[in-house]
Order: sequence, then C-alpha cells, then structure tokens
Amino acid sequence: MRGYRGKVTARDKGGNRGPVTEVDLAVERAIVPRLRALFPGDAVLSEESPDGVDLGARRLWCVDPLDGTKEYLDGAPGPTVMVGLLVEGEPAAGAIALPVGGAVFWGWRGGGVRAGGGAPVALAPLADPSRAVVVHSARHAARRVEAAVRKLRPLRTVAVGGVGFKATRLLCGEAHLYLHPGSGVSWWDSVAPAALLLAAGGTATTEAGDPLRYAAGPGHRGGLLFAVPGLLAPALARLRE
Repeated sequence: MRGYRGKVTARDKGGNRGPVTEVDLAVERAIVPRLRALFPGDAVLSEESPDGVDLGARRLWCVDPLDGTKEYLDGAPGPTVMVGLLVEGEPAAGAIALPVGGAVFWGWRGGGVRAGGGAPVALAPLADPSRAVVVHSARHAARRVEAAVRKLRPLRTVAVGGVGFKATRLLCGEAHLYLHPGSGVSWWDSVAPAALLLAAGGTATTEAGDPLRYAAGPGHRGGLLFAVPGLLAPALARLRE
C-alpha cells in the first residue's frame, strides 16, 4: 500500500458509498481469492464486490480491503485492512491490520486477542464514563455525536476516521468507548472490530445497547457502541438521560 502513495486516483462509487481507489481493489484481489481457496465452502462478502453473496450463509467472511479510504487519500491516520468472520450471524473472528506502522490485531471468540507477533491484548475494565476517552468519527453524524458526548460527559474525546482504527484505539488502551450513531456502517466495517472487542472481553452493540444483528444487510441501521469491560451499562444510563 505504501508503494501507491501519491499515485492513486479516486472515483466515486455513487449512492453515497464514498470513493474507491486502486489500493482498495488491489487489496481485495489479494485477500478474497485466498479466502475462497482456504475455505471453499464459505461465503465471502467484500466491500468492492458485494453483489451475489449469500448473506445468510452459516459462515460468511466480511472483508474491508481499505477501511478509511478518505483518510488514506488525505494522508491521515486511520486506514486499516479488515477481515472478519460471521458464524451463524455472530462475529466469531477477526483481524485488523494498520499498514502505516505495521500493527496487526487478530483473535477469535474464546481465544482472546493478540497483537503483532503474539502479545496478548487485555482490556482494562472501567465503570465511570467520566473517566473514559471516547473515540468517534471525524466525518459523520456530528450533531448526534455532540449530543451523545454531552450526555456521556467523558474525560475527553478523540475524532478519527475508520471504524477499524477506532476499534484499535480501544484494543491498545488509548480509548475506552467508540460511538457511531445511526446508519452509514456496513457489515464489512463492523464484523472484524466487533469480533475482536468481544474476544478481548469488551462489548459490541448497537447504540441502544442491543446485540448486533447480521440478518438483513449488509448495512447497520442501529449504530455502533463498542466499550471496554464494565462501561456499557453506565454509558447507556447516561445516554438515556
């Protein structure tokens, strides 16, 4: 990916779906055929080729070849490569790679999360939203985010791009809660981060605190709320004030 910097062109995919570049397509070509070869009985859903996929398959891989394309184009922090696995509609495993810096997080439900060469990731619990660092989008739903932050009254907020990058801020201990109100997030954005948060002992729900549903998609309508252990209930209590 670094070899493409300064040499990419973006085109709008239309339908308010954002831009796509040569990098998105090249990464997809590197990942999707490999998954199909390794798991020939599984379905594979990728952001740049979402059509004709059995979304109700028992095992469904969800690939975001470049989460944070706009950040990549701007040269900002945030682009990630994500691969997640749904098993019977539940986030079961995931991996998030940060090409800039080379960090990788990977894990599965029941197996924990590891970073880089295998160092285990442990999420420290937190029960007080006033001590939390909240990470949110730098681009979307500004008014709803501002309203939620006023209710949460956190220690501070951090605005960055990319669902995957925000989730890694929780995994590396730099943040404690990620809030995305409303729609605008797809399965390929959420499966890998949700699987990793759950595997690390955290929570991954809708903004209302309900379990994430992967039944009718591939888009989410209920928003996202990722939190470290112990923080979901007190955060929801404030959001409902």
